Amino acid sequence: MKIVRTSFRFDRDLDDVRMFLLDIFNRTGMLHYLIPIKVENQKFGPCGPDYSLEDDETIKIWRDSNKNNDEIIAVSHRGSAGNYHIEIHPDFKQYEKELFQEIEKLEKEIEGKGKSRMYTYTVGPDSMRPVVLAELGYENYGLHEYNYEFPPDSAITDNPIPEGYRIRSLRGEEDYASIIEVIGTVYDHCRENMTIEKMRFMAKADFYHHDLTLVVTDDADKFVGFCMYRFDPSTSIAEMEILGVRPDFENLGLEEALLSEGLKRVMKHSPNLVCAVEIDVSDQLNKMLESAGFARRITVNQWGKIIEGKDI
Repeated sequence: MKIVRTSFRFDRDLDDVRMFLLDIFNRTGMLHYLIPIKVENQKFGPCGPDYSLEDDETIKIWRDSNKNNDEIIAVSHRGSAGNYHIEIHPDFKQYEKELFQEIEKLEKEIEGKGKSRMYTYTVGPDSMRPVVLAELGYENYGLHEYNYEFPPDSAITDNPIPEGYRIRSLRGEEDYASIIEVIGTVYDHCRENMTIEKMRFMAKADFYHHDLTLVVTDDADKFVGFCMYRFDPSTSIAEMEILGVRPDFENLGLEEALLSEGLKRVMKHSPNLVCAVEIDVSDQLNKMLESAGFARRITVNQWGKIIEGKDI
């Protein structure tokens, strides 16, 4: 089989990629490396630079050139600094080595001359990929992050909101400036990039639901915390995407209350999966997720390799 890559185009390919990822979830019961919301976030995420067609180039669709159909065998996403998240369909796992060799060729084309370091990931349930990466000369840098899931049919932990505070949904544009400001107290990259116009743009995304975008306010209606769950209606997969409180309001139980309230609301959408992915192993968010009933489902190791540049 000869593996060929095709460029991702958001308006043309989003639904096909989402259905590809949903099929993997239906077949295996989990998603290891990519979730559908992350693909749509490529365009609608509010904390990065403005979207352009060039951003589509970070996603590649991999197919079998010998077949006269549009069957996808893998999807890859190149993040910053050569970080690759790669989801391969279980029917084509035997071609994993060839796929990584093709992705290395792609990285050489991107970087040009010289050397660069390419990073990728393995997860606990995937026993084949570590063998393939070791054969190709990658070094295992060890445990990097966790993926969490809320177990189906589990009870949501009751984390009540402390006295003097309340949780409510974002009301609309009247609240945009306030939520941008409070998010900026926690996430530097959001403070640098997030604007009211980007909030308006994100509200057009399939994953965005105003009832799942929550804020904590004090008695004066000042925003002191926030939490956003995202739900993709085409796959019924939900993600806890962002959570935080102002530094002066930490350790009051506000984050835990937000997580539990968000879970109650997202369950009204009847999700197939509720997850929180790419959680740094040292992040306090791990304890907060577990306090709301999330279970650590997947351990993620980071691997790396020096890639020799392409001759020009």
